[in-house]
Amino acid sequence: MSKATPRRSRHNRHPSNRIPAISDYESDAAQMQPEYDYAPPPPTRTNTELNLAVLQRYLPSIRTILSIAASAVIYTFAPAEQRWDKSGVEGTMFVCAQGPLPDDPAQRPRLCVFVLSRRGLENLVVDLARVSHVEVMDELVIMRVEDDGSSTRRGEQVLGVWVHNDKTETRDVNAAVIQESWKAARVAGRTEDQGPELGPAMQAIGSEGRLTIDDLFRSQAEARAAHGAS
Repeated sequence: MSKATPRRSRHNRHPSNRIPAISDYESDAAQMQPEYDYAPPPPTRTNTELNLAVLQRYLPSIRTILSIAASAVIYTFAPAEQRWDKSGVEGTMFVCAQGPLPDDPAQRPRLCVFVLSRRGLENLVVDLARVSHVEVMDELVIMRVEDDGSSTRRGEQVLGVWVHNDKTETRDVNAAVIQESWKAARVAGRTEDQGPELGPAMQAIGSEGRLTIDDLFRSQAEARAAHGAS
């Protein structure tokens, strides 16, 4: 009797349910992701955009910043004594373009010099349409401001703006922009006074948030009178 031929072992196959799944990284990551999503970070804004947002809280009509001086000091001229006095107003200076008044049929552009005071709550705003003359003398930008008819002191009032030259061209650039903006404002012509413009920041601190030219010179005259009486 012959020996039985041994059977060949059959190839063992894994059942289909035991085949390891191929990993899909993106699918796995999606399944592991929490149900909530984090909000994207707010968009970054430039320094100019941040400065514009601050100024518009005081004067919403400001549309564009034409030039910036990080540090400026305002002087007033005393004609009787023929001298310049510090006004007490100093801070960052902006030369700005404003939108036209809503009731102005000609929709004339407006321009101003805005000094954001670092020494108090009162900021100085000079309407360049009220300035009759601008010149640069030594380190001062001199502006002659016309009387608007509401002041107790008649005649022009003279302001001097001293700009800290933190960079080589800072003083020259700001002086040139003030002169060009003044020329544009004079060509456009003066608009009727609509009263003080109050943005949210002005409303929060009251009427003291804006220092008029008349207030500035009145306080300087009172200070000189008090000094002379002492």
